[in-house]
Amino acid sequence: MNEFEIEKLRKECSKLFFCKTINDSFELIDIYTEFLYQIIMKHHKEPVYNHADADAKMVVQMMLTKTLHLKNIAKGISYNSKDGTHLNRIVDPTIVASLIRNIFETIGMFNLIYRHTKTNDEKTILYCLWVYSGLKYRQRFERFASTEANIEKMEDEKQQLNKLVSTIEETDLYKSLDEKNQKIIKRKIKDKSYLVKFENKKVVPLHWQELTKTIGFKTDLYDNIYTYFSLYSHPSNVAVFQFSDMFNKEDEIYLKLTNSNLLHYFGLTSVFIADYLKLFPSAQSTFDSLDIRDQIVINFHNTFLRGYEYSINDSWEIVN
Repeated sequence: MNEFEIEKLRKECSKLFFCKTINDSFELIDIYTEFLYQIIMKHHKEPVYNHADADAKMVVQMMLTKTLHLKNIAKGISYNSKDGTHLNRIVDPTIVASLIRNIFETIGMFNLIYRHTKTNDEKTILYCLWVYSGLKYRQRFERFASTEANIEKMEDEKQQLNKLVSTIEETDLYKSLDEKNQKIIKRKIKDKSYLVKFENKKVVPLHWQELTKTIGFKTDLYDNIYTYFSLYSHPSNVAVFQFSDMFNKEDEIYLKLTNSNLLHYFGLTSVFIADYLKLFPSAQSTFDSLDIRDQIVINFHNTFLRGYEYSINDSWEIVN
């Protein structure tokens, strides 16, 4: 690649690094979408050797559908009334924020279980806590089970819950913990939570806001991101009065805020892709086969947020 081609590539990448317009963001969403789709099409049927990694392959499919829904939401909605009046196209940034909060929780879960864990026992305990949490919440619907099939399913899940606890307690790591740290695990089981990490034979409880540290973010830009998105996801008074100020025809604040929120999507999904490829190295070949521009822009937010030690590959050196 000569200097002219490199400079052209720099300009194309720079536009997609910062996405100053909503159309730039749509172009970048399409790049992410195509890659997530190709991972699924080319690697989904590759064998895995445990339930945890099989579920990880489902998470990438969920990330694809979330991405497609996000693009449709960001395109906006309009409405034609029967009385002949109509609502012009608008984008609701609060709905965009709600979906990005869900994406934050998804990539936080994925990183905590599949990348942050350092041993198989850590991964087993975190995975079992995650599965237990979901099944235990679903048991709340037991009294609504009316068909024989549903009742049988609820009973099967009770057996699964017991087996999950046994699997946790049978790990060498759990057995090596002192009583105080075993109690933390038991408390998480009772609370239907899986937000913990292990440090020197100690169990450290976590909250959603703290996952930015386990993910490896070096910048403080994301320290309060969960609170920020929660503010929009819940019908707080702040969400209501900010909503009322968004649709000023002069400024189109809603488009600016939506575009700003999409930058968070790009950062989070860039991190997810890097973590997914770390878990499934066979998919690296699909990433390396992308157009060089697409490799660079997908990897950009990951390295910006976490440093080059997390880089997916060395494609960024071309434009450095």
